[in-house]
Amino acid sequence: MDTGIALAKLGEAQRAEPLIAEGLRRETAAQQRRRAFHAFWLATAQLHQGRLDAACHSAGLALDLNASLESPRVTGHVHEFHQRLAPHARAAPVIAFQHRTREILG
Repeated sequence: MDTGIALAKLGEAQRAEPLIAEGLRRETAAQQRRRAFHAFWLATAQLHQGRLDAACHSAGLALDLNASLESPRVTGHVHEFHQRLAPHARAAPVIAFQHRTREILG
């Protein structure tokens, strides 16, 4: 899990994605904050690979998990991801994600 996040931070998105996805799958429902972070990093790795649908889906999971957590750190990551989507602002998955972000975070 941490290796996957480290790889994502280093720009090794293709290598990072399966590790982060596996970490997310292994986390229990009680680990909501960790799941939200892993969902964010999974979205980041997917976005770096140009996979907008998957990235917006994973970011949506982070957003949904954070709705019950209200973690400022997760919220910051979601806003950061939102900014990274700017070059793709007209793509349908991005528009849907932006709409959900506004509904949940205001």
